[in-house]
Amino acid sequence: LQIFFMAGWFECIAFDRQWNQENPIPGNYGYDPLGFTKREGGWESEELTSLRLKEIKNGRVAMMTMAAWVSNEAIPGALPVWHP
Repeated sequence: LQIFFMAGWFECIAFDRQWNQENPIPGNYGYDPLGFTKREGGWESEELTSLRLKEIKNGRVAMMTMAAWVSNEAIPGALPVWHP
């Protein structure tokens, strides 16, 4: 019950920061303990833009991998690899 309460509280804060405070970057909750955004250019620097793009691509590949894994387990022979 406590986990659901904390997750709901975090989602409420995230919603407020994203939509009510007009934050232009999704997922930017102001938590930056290592100071990546304090560099020259901030969020719009070439390095951070490249890192954000790499993170998005990595997430997409991970989602495709999980979908392939689930389909291979649910439908034997769905992927052209050995299945026990």
